[in-house]
Amino acid sequence: MLFVAGLACASGPVPVAQEPIDWRAVDDRRSLHIVTVDPDGDERVTRIWVAIVDGEGTLRTGDSRWWQNLERDPNCRIRLLGIEYPVRVEFVMEHEEKARIDDAFVEKYGWLERILFRQERGETHENYARLHRGEVP
Repeated sequence: MLFVAGLACASGPVPVAQEPIDWRAVDDRRSLHIVTVDPDGDERVTRIWVAIVDGEGTLRTGDSRWWQNLERDPNCRIRLLGIEYPVRVEFVMEHEEKARIDDAFVEKYGWLERILFRQERGETHENYARLHRGEVP
């Protein structure tokens, strides 16, 4: 009986932080979760890699459902250690900036990054974004 009660508590709402996300704490993590909203209103929780560039989180992906959600609404949340932080994405289009993001991923993930993504820097993924604190009104 106690075990079931524990599960009920664990599946409850995730607290939302009032303070901004500490990107240094994110950089110490191998992966974390991004929370986006599907067209039907359901939340989509996806494990992603994040690297820090100029003191802000960045991400990359192919043509994923969670990326399509971000294209519809750039507001999302980063879930870190059981707390959600509201963030908004800024889509990165410039090749030079994409290459800088790729370089940050190589620095963070090392040999694994080099093996998985052998393309030229700035061309490893279709979609790139920076993560900013807070939400777009």
